[in-house]
Amino acid sequence: MKINSIITFIFFLSLLSCEKHAKTTIIKGNIPNLPDGTVYLFKDYPSNKVDSVKSINGVFKISHKWFEKEPVYIGIDHIDKKGVLRFFSFRTNAKYKGSGWGTSVFLSDSIIEIMGNLKYDTLVGIQLPPGRKPVTGPPLKAGQQTEAFYDVDGDLFDNITPKAFPIIKEKLIKFPFSYHLLYKINENKNSFSPQQVDEYLKLFKGEITQSTTFKNLSAYNKKRYTEKNTSLPSLENISGEKSAILDSKYKKHLVVFWASWCGPCREEIPLLKNMYRKKDESLEFISISIDEDKNAWKKALNEEKMNWRQFIFNGKDPNYEKIQMHFKLNGAIPYTVLLDNNSKILKSTVGLSSEKNLQDFISSK
Repeated sequence: MKINSIITFIFFLSLLSCEKHAKTTIIKGNIPNLPDGTVYLFKDYPSNKVDSVKSINGVFKISHKWFEKEPVYIGIDHIDKKGVLRFFSFRTNAKYKGSGWGTSVFLSDSIIEIMGNLKYDTLVGIQLPPGRKPVTGPPLKAGQQTEAFYDVDGDLFDNITPKAFPIIKEKLIKFPFSYHLLYKINENKNSFSPQQVDEYLKLFKGEITQSTTFKNLSAYNKKRYTEKNTSLPSLENISGEKSAILDSKYKKHLVVFWASWCGPCREEIPLLKNMYRKKDESLEFISISIDEDKNAWKKALNEEKMNWRQFIFNGKDPNYEKIQMHFKLNGAIPYTVLLDNNSKILKSTVGLSSEKNLQDFISSK
């Protein structure tokens, strides 16, 4: 009996500790032309709903506690009493491909106000079901994290070029507290040199430098300076054995990172199979899955029948960082890398390829 009481007491204390460190986001809304219904709060993407509240005459208030220690991306949707879904986007001060940019998410600042009428949007070339309506919400009044996020162009990190480096530095000087910039630099860390990442890290100021993401990025970047002295590890193949990734008898190696659940990856496979049949004998094809579910990976291999060497690894693999550093893998897939026989990267690309693009890619010297 005493043991049960002690366990209950410890559990109660742990709840109090979590409650103490929780951060709260309050979202106040007054949208006169919003029908009565339910406002849903989501984290990262609309299907990940974490809270809800009724809206009456366009007025609502959500108060949600977060146990994450760092800001998260959040957004809202609305379903009225007739079952019509309104999915929100909000205008930013930034651009995407030279035009105005809107996004469905903002950051979990402590206070967010959404005041004013919403505007119904028309999506050119897209036919939506009758029960779905895209809307642009009134301007957000939020905290400094969303302010910084909404001041960074939506495509700044899409294609990392030398031109992006000084722009990112300018944004860091303006917003040295921005978690959005920290997250994007972390996501794309292998697209920058270790020296560039160090320059970025030095520009962050305040409590963000004590965050887990900042510390992990800093530790990872230090390892990159010694990566060239590290041999390429072996990975698990379809037989469950560890073997070398690259076969030295080939002059060039085309390595494709993919996953069974990745739609564009699966869509690209017929093209890869066609190119494999026509390839030069000096070129090796290799596919590396980042699946966490080995059964799903093996099922996909059985369906796709790719007649070249197959490997699997993921974030739980002790060699994950070594592979990540060597291949400059940021996480987005399909990711294709062309290497010479000294394991030097000749070229890399992210996303679904066309036949011409893949042929040009393979022909790179």
